[in-house]
Amino acid sequence: QQDKAKAVEFYAKAAMQGHVSCRFNVGHIEAVKGNYDRAVRHFMISAKMGHEKSAETIKNLFTAGFVTKEQHAEALKGYQDAVEEMKS
Repeated sequence: QQDKAKAVEFYAKAAMQGHVSCRFNVGHIEAVKGNYDRAVRHFMISAKMGHEKSAETIKNLFTAGFVTKEQHAEALKGYQDAVEEMKS
């Protein structure tokens, strides 16, 4: 249990420093805990950073009713913009 708490702490620190996969992991942890509002915030940020799995997760959460149409559109546009930015 202590190791899990330590892992969450390190994921959160790395996420705040811009590590996109850690941001996704923190979102996943929040979703497992049932904190969907917090999870969505993390997935939105990582999707806008070009994290494909986060964009897919936002889509799935939209289908399940946890994400609004506006949030889904915002995440998708942010993801697409990030991917385009990485290409250039």
